[in-house]
Amino acid sequence: MVDWHQFAEHASFYWQEFLEWFLSIPMYGQALVIVGAVAVVALAGILVYYVLKGVAYLIYYILKGVYYLLKAIFMGIYKIFEELYYAISGKPKPIKEESKKEEEVAQVIEPKIISQIKDSAPSEYDLVQPNATYCSECGSEFSAHMKEKLSANGSVFCIHCGKGFKVERIEVEQ
Repeated sequence: MVDWHQFAEHASFYWQEFLEWFLSIPMYGQALVIVGAVAVVALAGILVYYVLKGVAYLIYYILKGVYYLLKAIFMGIYKIFEELYYAISGKPKPIKEESKKEEEVAQVIEPKIISQIKDSAPSEYDLVQPNATYCSECGSEFSAHMKEKLSANGSVFCIHCGKGFKVERIEVEQ
């Protein structure tokens, strides 16, 4: 067995030696020893926290993997027995209605191109300087189509970066 009395005597001896050493060093040394001890304890606590967190994550993902593995195994066994049941009994396998819904969703709808008819009337929006139209976001020059849309609608989106631009109508007295 463990002799606790002898263990306490050894601990007391080393504690007295430490106190003699600690009290013999100057005051700034004592402060540095205390700061160092606090830093070591804090770092040890942080280390223990992250080790426990890592172990918890490891256990979580191992259990999650085992769950999905067992789920797939049992689902496969279920499918095998289901197929055997329909093969032995001679009953037709029921058709699921979900597959019809998926086929309906997969249909591609062709986009309709709507061409805008340009009015013969003059545009309400006039560009002041048509040669100085640049995107303020990416710096690229507006294309001819973009300038045309800007003149017709008063708003356009940059074909390079997607930033929207809007021209306000300005009435000029003549």
